[in-house]
Amino acid sequence: MAVSNYNPGQELSSIDFRSMIGGPLTAVVEAQAQAALSTVGFIKSVGFEQDSEDPTTGEITPGGPVYVQFKYPKQVAPYIPAKNGIIDAVNLGGSVSDADSIVSVVITTSSGTGGNVVASVNGDNGIDLTLQSGGEGYSDDDTITVTYNSTADPSTVETAEASLSTRDEAAVPAVYDEMKLEVPLLTMVPIPFIRIDEATIDFNAKINSMEYRNVASEFKASSSFAMKNTVKGSVSAGTGGLTSLFAKGSAKSSFTNSVSFKVNASYKRTSRAGSKVEKTYQLGVNVKASQDEMPGGMEKILNILEESIVGLPANQ
Repeated sequence: MAVSNYNPGQELSSIDFRSMIGGPLTAVVEAQAQAALSTVGFIKSVGFEQDSEDPTTGEITPGGPVYVQFKYPKQVAPYIPAKNGIIDAVNLGGSVSDADSIVSVVITTSSGTGGNVVASVNGDNGIDLTLQSGGEGYSDDDTITVTYNSTADPSTVETAEASLSTRDEAAVPAVYDEMKLEVPLLTMVPIPFIRIDEATIDFNAKINSMEYRNVASEFKASSSFAMKNTVKGSVSAGTGGLTSLFAKGSAKSSFTNSVSFKVNASYKRTSRAGSKVEKTYQLGVNVKASQDEMPGGMEKILNILEESIVGLPANQ
């Protein structure tokens, strides 16, 4: 059998790798560019108003950012609950002129809290009372006891009683102003920034080459045999009266034999040779995309827009 000159490398060299591999790569690049253009279109259509054209001069004025306006109540003065029994004033009952130093100041009360009174010795050795915190829950029957050391004998502890007066304060309701807040729409919606992270191209080529040769032989033979025997004969005699005793007679016979023998034989041989090539191509393209980080320029624009968010009274 002769050796085939078939070369599988010829099949591989005939494949258009530029189209099969370059085509998907080009499509990936075009998809990335299309995604970028879609982002630009989204920002212009959603985040900014349409450009306007001056009908006289034809000058184009870029549209400003689109704002979303909110109105809300803002508390400008808090609610102040009502207070009863606030210490309003303190009064030292007796005249003290021998105070050397203050030992303690105690407010005697049944339910008051938060009040604070400070005592000090003045230049005349008297005692001055200063109300620092009025607290609440006190009554006019509560007293203040001041303990001090005497100038006559510093080791001696003296006391003085002081009275207090209270007042009540009604609750003060909270004060609200209606405010409006304008927020750029671009700072409220997610902006699509699609990035293609990875593109994988898998190309598989399978080439099967098969050569074959079929040889078939056919032999046919047939025979026939025949035999034929033939016998022929005849007899004759004289007749009539007295002469029959002396009549003449004759007999004749013949034999024929024939034999025939026939033989037929045939021989047939067929051969068939050829080659068969099967080619299978598989192309797989896997693309991985994700949301990209915001570009630096866009981030600065959004920061500027965020700084412009200011709450103002609704009438402004």
